[in-house]
Amino acid sequence: MTNPPLDERSREVLKSIIQLHVSTGEPVGSESLARALGRTLSSATLRNIMAELEKKGYLDHPHTSAGRQPTDEGYRVYVDSLMSLAPLPARDAAAIDSELRTLEGSPTQVMETATHLLSRHSGKVGFVLVPDVSRATLRRVDLVRLPYPRILVVMVSLTGLVTNRIIEVEEELTQEDLQACANYLSSEFSGLGLDAIRARLLVLMQQEKALYDSLLKNVVSVGGRAFSEDGEADLYLEGTSSLLDAPELNDIARMRALFKAFEEKGRLVKILNACLSKDGVRITIGHENPDPDLRQVALVTASVPLDPDGAWGLGVVGSTRMEYGRMIALVEHVARALNQTLKELRS
Repeated sequence: MTNPPLDERSREVLKSIIQLHVSTGEPVGSESLARALGRTLSSATLRNIMAELEKKGYLDHPHTSAGRQPTDEGYRVYVDSLMSLAPLPARDAAAIDSELRTLEGSPTQVMETATHLLSRHSGKVGFVLVPDVSRATLRRVDLVRLPYPRILVVMVSLTGLVTNRIIEVEEELTQEDLQACANYLSSEFSGLGLDAIRARLLVLMQQEKALYDSLLKNVVSVGGRAFSEDGEADLYLEGTSSLLDAPELNDIARMRALFKAFEEKGRLVKILNACLSKDGVRITIGHENPDPDLRQVALVTASVPLDPDGAWGLGVVGSTRMEYGRMIALVEHVARALNQTLKELRS
């Protein structure tokens, strides 16, 4: 549905209402709006414009207040054509760069730090979403013998991310058997994505030689289970308690549904993936969310194009009443800094 067009005066009024509401958290009345606009329009004129904006679906009129507040549609117009964009303040940008680039740990530590920085600098929920293992490119694999029939599989991607999974095998294998199998998998399949690895294992499985060669037999048995398609994305999340500080989210039933969505990892991963964009930053507001339980929040998300492991995602989640321009600048900067940091760790 196309939003009704607005004239320049209506656009300026809508912009000022949103800025005041984001700043105060309160519905905006004609008198406070007149002061914000420098008395260039009378309160009566402003009331007429506000009534028209409400009629067109850009404002809402809470029954307990004489003022008005933006709807999801109002925020969408603001984000698309009214707000001003500015880079992240130099002090914040420098602090983020320093904290990420001085890390000497694993990519996992970098993910955790990036999530913390997003939450701390936004005052909202920060997240980093790493693609599931099926989209990763293998650097090496290690196999560790556990009490039969379990084996620990440690897969390291080209970007350095480590994925652990436990599989079960039918035949008991020694650690020496597993080491030989791991060496074969690492030497033959390094640099391949898991889809390609599975295809090669399938070919190997059909070769008669694998029936008589004990190493190849183990490779087929262990590799087939190790590289199965049941992996899922890793999600780093911080700051969910910040949602409790938003007065517009104080409805108990809605808050309970919102926190339930955050607790269900698979569901949340699906939601966040749907809100990511391949190019630049994407903003998903209220009812634009694919999940009904997240219709009270907005997401500002970005992809991190870390070839060859595919695009990773990060962003912030908070009330629809947020400083969208500042959130965009923050998410863009953290995405760039994270990308650079992970490339340096990989090199």
